[in-house]
Amino acid sequence: MLKILLQSLLLASTGLLSVGSITIVILLLISKRGWRNGLGYALGYTTAYSIIGVLVVLWGYRATEKGTSESSTFFPVFLMFFGTLLLWLAFKNWRKPASVEEEEPRFFSMMDKITPPKAFGFGAMVTVINFKNLALFMSALSVVILSDLVLTEKIIITLLVALVFCLSVIIPVLIYLLFPKHATELLNAIKDRINTYRRPIGIGIPLFFGLIFLIKGISAFL
Repeated sequence: MLKILLQSLLLASTGLLSVGSITIVILLLISKRGWRNGLGYALGYTTAYSIIGVLVVLWGYRATEKGTSESSTFFPVFLMFFGTLLLWLAFKNWRKPASVEEEEPRFFSMMDKITPPKAFGFGAMVTVINFKNLALFMSALSVVILSDLVLTEKIIITLLVALVFCLSVIIPVLIYLLFPKHATELLNAIKDRINTYRRPIGIGIPLFFGLIFLIKGISAFL
């Protein structure tokens, strides 16, 4: 169990590179409703990934129990599909022109109007529409799905995977709650640094993991 846990958590740590979600939660934390919006977003984000993870693991467990031929080909096909998707995202981000600086204040004003319940719903929605993050999250779950662990152990690891994957939004909220006096200055510095390297990160991360997933998926068939 320990080996499966470490492997899945290592893959789940890629969630820390989710620059979009980090930026959103920081904007919510420095908005009018402050920590309430940030906490709402983080809870929605974490809850949605936890539910998705448990459902996927349950589906994989049932497929394995039935002994269908799908279970043996699921992992390679899964890797090739998401690898191709990540490569497409990298190409799309490369073709996309650099964002104009004036877009941020407009987006900030939108975040400023969000209430905590809407922030919760927004966080849950992001987990579905952000295909890059979903692909990375599913790759961490694939280790759990294909393991020989019992269902209870798989679910426990899945919840830990979701927690580690969502640290990108949990950590800024903890910074705000633990260091309220200096939180705004620190979070703004993090946001500015992320914005500076947003484009190379948006191209490099999908390209790197897309190639790894695609190569692993193809090699599994050889």
